[in-house]
Amino acid sequence: MNTRFLILLIFFSNYASCQTINFKNYIETSDINRFWIAYDAVKNLNDSNNKLQIFENIYIKNASNGLVDFINSRNFTSEKWIKSFAEYPKFWNSIRPKTENIQKDFKKVEYIYKKFQKIYPDFNPPKIYFTIGNLKGGGTVINGNLIISSELASSDKTVDYSELPNNYQDRMKINSGILFLTAHELVHTQQNLNSSDNANLLGQCLKEGSADFIAELILNKKVEAPYIDFGNKNQCEIWNRFNTEMYSYDFQNWLSNTSTAKNIPADLGYFIGYIITKNYYKNSLNKKLAIKEILTLNFADKNATENFLKQSKYQCK
Repeated sequence: MNTRFLILLIFFSNYASCQTINFKNYIETSDINRFWIAYDAVKNLNDSNNKLQIFENIYIKNASNGLVDFINSRNFTSEKWIKSFAEYPKFWNSIRPKTENIQKDFKKVEYIYKKFQKIYPDFNPPKIYFTIGNLKGGGTVINGNLIISSELASSDKTVDYSELPNNYQDRMKINSGILFLTAHELVHTQQNLNSSDNANLLGQCLKEGSADFIAELILNKKVEAPYIDFGNKNQCEIWNRFNTEMYSYDFQNWLSNTSTAKNIPADLGYFIGYIITKNYYKNSLNKKLAIKEILTLNFADKNATENFLKQSKYQCK
């Protein structure tokens, strides 16, 4: 066979193979429709036991695999959802159309997948479950799948968040849709998360902050989070506090502290990990290699994370 013809045949075969990949196969949204069916079924009922049973039967018992994992990881129950409906009715009613129209951003999500593959050739695309949680985390990665809590991911300044705690309100005021959260969580699906639960504070902050930084690279857009603005304006104060705790395993002052943070943004540990990773990338001559090093960093390895910090040459400003 003619060598040139063989090369062309291989090229077009690979091209055709790529063309058969359907991005829609990576997206699952069935939980959203079931949620609102369940919501409508219980909202005007007075009998609490009846409410719980109906919601359970419609939403929880028919959950997608991703939602099942999400429920188990966050300890969601019908009781907690019903309680939330009573406490935040304005929020739930105002967020509904945004979750029901979430697919309008899927072309941009597809772009995120393609851009990720461009900057990181080893990118392994996961499935995304767009579910509805109960205001307990915007997204997570379980069993290699990306799970997005659509009621938080799609919330923005147009939502009626007046009933919610201030930290939720602060985030919603600057959120512009699902893209940043999706990109951030997508990074987690590619990271070296083996034993990351055993990481110290520095390792945990690098895990979250590096996801923010890679998301920023992919979207070519500043991270949308109160902790970034506050962190940039108060770097030395934050760093001096963090420096005394970074090798500890007490995270309450830095991560997942929305309910306890007072007069400062929650999750300032994300900023610490972000600014260290940003400096590491900036000081790397080979940017593609730097991305690989960031994504393959073992966050539970104290020597590796301390070396990463040193190589970042980060100094507070």
